Amino acid sequence: MKENIDWVVVSSKPGEIAFCKRCGEGLNLQLPQRCEIVEAALNAFTKIHSECQPGNEWSESVKSPYEWLMGRDTGISSRTIYTAITGCPTGDYDIPHDPDDFGRCYRLLELFPNWKAGLHKVAERFPKWKPFIAAWDELTALYEEEAPSGRAPKLFDRMQELRREA
Repeated sequence: MKENIDWVVVSSKPGEIAFCKRCGEGLNLQLPQRCEIVEAALNAFTKIHSECQPGNEWSESVKSPYEWLMGRDTGISSRTIYTAITGCPTGDYDIPHDPDDFGRCYRLLELFPNWKAGLHKVAERFPKWKPFIAAWDELTALYEEEAPSGRAPKLFDRMQELRREA
């Protein structure tokens, strides 16, 4: 049985498929690759970073929206907010589907708090977002309540209700 190394995670940074949250090193592969090659690279990367020690957890320092876009803490739903607020297209667009998705949106708005006032632009440009924007304060409160535990069942359930409305 493989040891769970929860500080080695999947990356959403362009060109990077995984990274170590303890040291900040990322795994970049020239894609596309055969699945066997990707699996072997991920296994080796995980093994190497299983030795990374806690205490100096890596933190991404973001100073501009563009730096955020090129960083690791992005997803389709948070990039949708970015597009609606900045007017710069990013590709695919969607609503948040689970607490992890919502967390990326939440952290984006924590980085750029003045964007909260512009959330109506997201609903205007992407109508599926209307129920989410209407319930944003409620979702935020659920996220803040449940995030420290690492589980967010109330947030997940509420998001599923909103997805059905969308």
